[in-house]
Amino acid sequence: MTTSTHPQHFHFWPTERFGRWSVGSAVVFALGGLGLIVATVLGQTGGETFTDNWWLAGPAFVSLGGALSALMTGVTATIHEHDRSFAVILSTLIGLVVAVFVAGEIFVPH
Repeated sequence: MTTSTHPQHFHFWPTERFGRWSVGSAVVFALGGLGLIVATVLGQTGGETFTDNWWLAGPAFVSLGGALSALMTGVTATIHEHDRSFAVILSTLIGLVVAVFVAGEIFVPH
């Protein structure tokens, strides 16, 4: 029989530092995506390469950085701080999905 010294409580919001960073990074991801949508609605179009139009590439890079940061800080919060709140798990999954898609674009170009 195993006993735990930590009571298992389910939290919606993170209770530890890296958990809060993970959720904040997911918010940065969402804001970058919103900026990308706004730029597209305002008539910006892409070019031959990713960096041809910085009005589109800038928010995309911000969004990518937020997602990858959410993944790294979420994994850190889950493993080292034992913060398994709903918001941390969700932000970690968002970062993981983005990382898988970016890896797919890099390793399997089309």
